[in-house]
Amino acid sequence: MLLPYGAGIPKAVAELTVPVPFTDAEAMERRIERLEGEGRKPACVIMEAAMMNLGVVLPQEGYLEQVREITARHGIILIFDEVKTGLAIAAGGATERFGVKPDMVTLAKTLGGGLPSGAIGGSEQVMSVVEDGSVYQVGTYNGNPLTMAAARASLERVLTPDAYTHLDMLNDRILSGCEEVISRHRLPGYAVGIGSKGCVTFSTTPIVDYETFKASQDAELADLAWLFNMNRGIFMTPGREEEWTLSVTHDEEAVDAYVAVFDEMARELTE
Repeated sequence: MLLPYGAGIPKAVAELTVPVPFTDAEAMERRIERLEGEGRKPACVIMEAAMMNLGVVLPQEGYLEQVREITARHGIILIFDEVKTGLAIAAGGATERFGVKPDMVTLAKTLGGGLPSGAIGGSEQVMSVVEDGSVYQVGTYNGNPLTMAAARASLERVLTPDAYTHLDMLNDRILSGCEEVISRHRLPGYAVGIGSKGCVTFSTTPIVDYETFKASQDAELADLAWLFNMNRGIFMTPGREEEWTLSVTHDEEAVDAYVAVFDEMARELTE
């Protein structure tokens, strides 16, 4: 059953979407085959290659390759939602980082260098429907000059190969620091991340999809961590489903300060 994110989403719209569990390619194919048997072949599979609306959930080894093979075999368009991963975990986003090429990608956030932005990309076959006019792709802010100038500057001058090396180093440092705190204080959780993204997930069992997130994540502890950090000058993204995003302007001192506050909270909770 699909659960709408909030009020205002018509039931008819929700019913057009069929959810399948993340990391379970076999379940996806069974659902596709069932829908095809009912004469309801799916138009596409749209997914985050690494889930980032419930902390961070990385794909299990081989999972994305299976999804790519299944969708190609059934003639279904594969779309990667790279709003959070695009340009943030590699220059080519999740597509580059995991080595699996979808038919379409959606981009936003990091692309604009701080300005509102969004973009779509796709294979020649997919985008041909825009070229021939059968899909009308227009928008009030399409090609906005200010946003495009900021995006170009960010892509050419900020997000360099050295910048990605720097982000990987910082994320490794903050993740290992948080893991050490968790281990030393025996906190119920683990640190997980990739590229510039990461978080501490307060759960005694690994979060692998939305169902395990709802069932296992300690929401009260996540809320406490946000308040504890904010009261000590660390801006932690609010919401139990969010993760940190490192900037090229961050340095070792900045991530060490984050770990120090996390250590302080752990001591107060456990000693």
